[in-house]
Amino acid sequence: MVSYEYVLGGVLASLLASVFIMIINSARKVEGVEKSRNGFVRMPENGEEKGTDVVIVGAGVAGAALAYTLAKEGRRVHVIERELSEPDRIVGELLQPGGYLKLIELGLEDCANESIDAQKVFGYALYKDGKDTKLSYPLEKYSSDIAGRSFHNGRFIQRMREKAATLSNVKLEQGTVTTLIEEKGTIKGVIYKNKSGEEFRTYAPLTIVCDGCFSNRRKNLSAPKVESPSCFVGLVLENCDLPHANHGHVILGDPSPVLFYPISSTEIRCLVDIPGTKVPSVANGEMAKYLKTVVAPQIPPQLYNSFIAAIDKGNIRSMQNKSMAANPLLTPGALLLGDSFNMRHPLTGGGMTVALSDIVLLRDLLRPLHDLNDASALSHYLESFYTLRKPVSSTINTLAGALYKVFCASPDPARQEMREACFGYLSLGGICSYGPVSLLSGLNPRPLHLFLHFFAVAIYGVGRLMLPFPSPQRTWLGIRLILSASGIIFPIIKGEGVRQMFFPTTVPAYYRAPADLFFCSGENKLGKRKNVIASVKTQNGKLLKSYGNGMCLPAEIGTSPDIVIVGAGVVGSALAYTLGKDGRRVHVIERDLTEPDRIVGELLQPGGYLSLIELGLEDCVNEIDAQRVFGYALYKDGKSTKLPYPLEDFHPDVAGRSFHHGRFIQRMREKAASLPNVRLEQGTVTSLLEEKGTVKGVQYKSKGSDQELTAHAPLTIVCDGCYSNLRRSLCNAKVDIPSCFVGLVLENCQLPYANHGHVILADPSPILFYPISSTEIRCLVDVPGQKVPSISAGDMAHYLKTKVAPQVPLELHAAFLAAIDNGNIKSMPNRSMPAAPHPTPGAFLMGDAVNMRHPLTGGGMTVALADIVVVRDLLKPLNNLNDASALCKYLESFYTLRKPVSSTINTLAGALYKVFCASPDPARKEMREACFDYLSLGGIFSNGPLALLSGLNPHPLSLILHFFAVAIYAVGRLLLPFPSPKRMWIGTRLIMGASGIIFPIISAEGVRQMFFPVMVPSYHRTPPVHLNDVDNKILR
Repeated sequence: MVSYEYVLGGVLASLLASVFIMIINSARKVEGVEKSRNGFVRMPENGEEKGTDVVIVGAGVAGAALAYTLAKEGRRVHVIERELSEPDRIVGELLQPGGYLKLIELGLEDCANESIDAQKVFGYALYKDGKDTKLSYPLEKYSSDIAGRSFHNGRFIQRMREKAATLSNVKLEQGTVTTLIEEKGTIKGVIYKNKSGEEFRTYAPLTIVCDGCFSNRRKNLSAPKVESPSCFVGLVLENCDLPHANHGHVILGDPSPVLFYPISSTEIRCLVDIPGTKVPSVANGEMAKYLKTVVAPQIPPQLYNSFIAAIDKGNIRSMQNKSMAANPLLTPGALLLGDSFNMRHPLTGGGMTVALSDIVLLRDLLRPLHDLNDASALSHYLESFYTLRKPVSSTINTLAGALYKVFCASPDPARQEMREACFGYLSLGGICSYGPVSLLSGLNPRPLHLFLHFFAVAIYGVGRLMLPFPSPQRTWLGIRLILSASGIIFPIIKGEGVRQMFFPTTVPAYYRAPADLFFCSGENKLGKRKNVIASVKTQNGKLLKSYGNGMCLPAEIGTSPDIVIVGAGVVGSALAYTLGKDGRRVHVIERDLTEPDRIVGELLQPGGYLSLIELGLEDCVNEIDAQRVFGYALYKDGKSTKLPYPLEDFHPDVAGRSFHHGRFIQRMREKAASLPNVRLEQGTVTSLLEEKGTVKGVQYKSKGSDQELTAHAPLTIVCDGCYSNLRRSLCNAKVDIPSCFVGLVLENCQLPYANHGHVILADPSPILFYPISSTEIRCLVDVPGQKVPSISAGDMAHYLKTKVAPQVPLELHAAFLAAIDNGNIKSMPNRSMPAAPHPTPGAFLMGDAVNMRHPLTGGGMTVALADIVVVRDLLKPLNNLNDASALCKYLESFYTLRKPVSSTINTLAGALYKVFCASPDPARKEMREACFDYLSLGGIFSNGPLALLSGLNPHPLSLILHFFAVAIYAVGRLLLPFPSPKRMWIGTRLIMGASGIIFPIISAEGVRQMFFPVMVPSYHRTPPVHLNDVDNKILR
């Protein structure tokens, strides 16, 4: 009995002790959280080591925002920051509108609101020699809340730290990281000392270093080349108002700029730039004297007294301005972010915009990854981060460096003229200020736009010098001005990387995708599992069979679909697989599920193949005898030139593919039907079901039945091809038929250039040859107009033998005649139609149903697959599609986001067809001849156009530049060696003819959507909050 009492007493004592220890630990935790100077800090629990996915070194703007973002995605994050008390810095206080949009996208916009007394900023005021001009941000099309924000840097950072620390899977700790833990070249975590000086280790599959401009870890992960062009001296002005309320003020002072902007409702920050790395001493009064004697006389009168008072108050601080181009060393297990690996002069306030943009990008890259433990594969995949960030970051970096040099005073007359010209150019208003301020604000960070505006300023400066009459001295000064401008911007661009900045799509890392199955989250494993392939049979005695989970599910199986897709061609079947893999319930209705037999849609450009890879459909070109295509051969008047695709930096598997169209379609249908949530049914859609202006589904007749059936879904996607009978209610269809293709199949012959498409610049229009299997070559003869000679009456055979055959290369001549005699001649009209959709709640147009281009360049499937990638990414964050009106408004962004790619390929197809056609007009003849010779030059003259044609670099501005380069090349040939009036007149007509070719196509595509898509309001649409799933509600 005694032993029983002892045992019972021991148990009770142990329980009480356990409760007591838990209370003590809780009290300590509460004390650490609530009674410290930083109430939000989560302290580590003694003896407890929980699994961590990501270690973040530094909790500044980048670190705190990244911690919150990754934790919202479900990652376990450990953040180690050297000092968690509120920072007190004189920079990082101005967030441009582009950065604020990123803040909204990350769900952190409440960190820059009235709670920290943040001020809205609507633009800049620029001062020079007593004159001033107001430069407003182009915000007219945005919500009234969109603007820049200025604030105390420390308050902003503390709000983000607080928000990150509220998440249960974020551990925010004060400590100093001393070493990266490295094993066999892989970073495994970090060694750090906590606030008490105790040394700890923390391990994670991924360590992200973002410890700021003074990083002591960057040397392990990059090759830093830090420059310090100047220093900022900071003051705070009180009890005064800026001349232009809610605007930053830039004084083009001597020797360098002075900045003013509000940081609270009662305070104005003044930053005085002093060139060099040394500044007058603050302690012995030299700085105060410098500010009063050199700087104060240049200050606007409205701020003068407050400026002097701030100097007398004595709170003068300084810091070095650093710039450093990103030059990371790829290290498994670690990644650099923020100022630790990339800095720019803070004159333009672009640093936080770059950092937040990088975080959005990194979030999107990491989102599909469930397991980060394969450090080598993860490092290889995340190499894409450094390429994908380049267009935005390099634009902002280059603008900051170039603008600082232009804004600084100089004894050089050319630099003085450049500075004066910049002020004058911006003062012109309109596009002359709108464009540069769009770049500065981060709303339109396009490298080519920056380049064009920078040299527009230089040319404007030269024009001012030349008027009213040029003199030798002014001409020489103009030449020096252009040289000076080049000397400013080209070294910065070189430091950023020309290829990464202007042609990122030619960098292999741009296309990196998650490496393998173990990376993908559960939802994405659908795409990787072994497919249960339905039996597909062709028309000659072999029919398409249906299985329980195959091509045609019984109507009663499964729940109602999320999406109805009309048509199962290239777009319909690829889209069904893509959305099905994302977990959507998809019902596809296709008029005829037997293998199609068409004479186009047989050539997939390399850019389209890359999209196919991204969608997980690359195996659909396997086992159908598809042929690789590595470029083109161009023939004219007996001459030929070989034009390879620019594939040197891509994986060997990346190339074009040519095949039988029907085989490719059937492989994609098989793959879509292998998913249990995809129902593929043969039937004819007769009409859309509409209620009060909203499409609720479709009405259709199933195969072999006259009974009208209905299919209801929140979203109906119509992609029923070029002969669509549903498009008329969903778009403004303006179909043009410039020509027809006549198709033949050549057998038992070899192309002169193996694995290349062949284009013959024939009379009256081009002829194409390309392989569609290992034994067959497709020939397409273009016949202008809508009518072709009769095939049944033999007129077509006669036309081909007498008109076309003499222009066919000798190596193919005999096979061409044999194909004619074989009699299997087909024809089809070539259609073009710019996209002009009517936004309709509940319905959506895709593929040839909404947009067509001449098939000469084989760009149709590239556009279609790129569109599917855009739609997938737009729909991915949405869990609920039932609010048709909100969904329709959101999906308007699709038609803008697709424009740069689709309009480039569309415009190239239309323009190239017109140039390649024969014409009696001498100017058009010269243009055609010049195009052949320009491409024959090789190098950038062929690589650039081929990068556009292949879909590897579909940039509208690149297209414009190369098109008019051909025209200028043609004019140059005409005028050399000696111009004559007749040649000059032909040259003028040539330029006018080139303009008459391309500008109508661009006008139909939409100038703003094609070249300035970020200025279209729908570009910035974000998922409606009530349609988002739980994890993605941050994207409001």
